[in-house]
Amino acid sequence: MLTRDRILPLQTIDQLKWDLGLPNDYPSSFVPNHPDRFSLVHLPDNRVGLKLLFWDDKLAVSEILKNASLQQDQEDIKNGTLAFPVSFTRGFGFRRKCMEWLKEWQKLPYTSPYTNASHLDPRTDESEKRVVGVFHELLHLTLHKQTERKNVSNLRKPLGLPQKFTKAFERHPGIFYLSNKSDTQTVILREAYNGRELIQKHPLVRVREKLANLLKKGLHDKSRGYTRDIDESNSDIESEMDEYDSDGFPIITKEGWGRGG
Repeated sequence: MLTRDRILPLQTIDQLKWDLGLPNDYPSSFVPNHPDRFSLVHLPDNRVGLKLLFWDDKLAVSEILKNASLQQDQEDIKNGTLAFPVSFTRGFGFRRKCMEWLKEWQKLPYTSPYTNASHLDPRTDESEKRVVGVFHELLHLTLHKQTERKNVSNLRKPLGLPQKFTKAFERHPGIFYLSNKSDTQTVILREAYNGRELIQKHPLVRVREKLANLLKKGLHDKSRGYTRDIDESNSDIESEMDEYDSDGFPIITKEGWGRGG
């Protein structure tokens, strides 16, 4: 629903499927069960894409708009100048000039990521606010409110984004947190975390946590000689599961949780 043509190549979706909680075989297991909503189509470049057939206005409401009555001033809601929640790591220094720019930028019109924004000049701050809005929404749609930066590399054309669109992550450190843990750049939505804890946990997140705890317990038992039947391929799970960035954000990697959804 965030795309211009309501189509995404399967390769692009595959990069995000773990973050979105999709099963590995979603094209054959999930899509056929919803023929009124989705269809697999052949793209001009000979790839296969997923097409949205049914648009639901109730779903096309961004997280910013959902929470507007709780987080925004009534005057801003009336004028459509909604602001993003912003927070900074303790000790983070932002120059006064930058803070003044940020305050003015927050007052610019908010364009929903679900609406056509082709009228916006990509060189303007208003267009940049739309780009931030797109990724603010996309990260909210992920289970852990984070994804590897490389996973969004193929979204520029489908989402109608300008060149070098990922620069928005660096330009807005109060909205996005960039981690370089384990030599991998991970983009994290700051507002979704209270310290190390994800504030709102999807049921699948809790399932993954329980599975991870069971695997860690098995590894502990194995180290004490209680069991011998745990697959050696899971030997790195404990270290992966306990990874935190230097600022305390948990870095979630699919490699550390085993394979599958």
